[in-house]
Amino acid sequence: MSILFLCGCSSQTHSSPKETTIPVTLHVEDAKGLPVEGVQVTIVKAPSSDEEPSTEIGEILGKTDKNGDIKWDTGRKGDYSVALTKGETSVTHHISLTEDKKDHAIPLVFKE
Repeated sequence: MSILFLCGCSSQTHSSPKETTIPVTLHVEDAKGLPVEGVQVTIVKAPSSDEEPSTEIGEILGKTDKNGDIKWDTGRKGDYSVALTKGETSVTHHISLTEDKKDHAIPLVFKE
């Protein structure tokens, strides 16, 4: 008969700090400031440096509503590229997500 004992240890130096999400609303408007409905919004974490490309997979949030809004509940502190696509037109914005933006709207302009 054999008995196998498994032990596990955790250390503060080896555990990653828990990152909290920063829910925001992305508000898409045209050059005149009017909301744009039906814009597909894709989020990609920006690379940490110009030398190293991002290996992150983009997150498609969906399409903006009639008010030009779409909720993003899974964002974490950092820099992101936001791709806005409607029909054949695509526009990219770069945003920094910080705690002070929590539960606020981030305006983005979509020029067709």
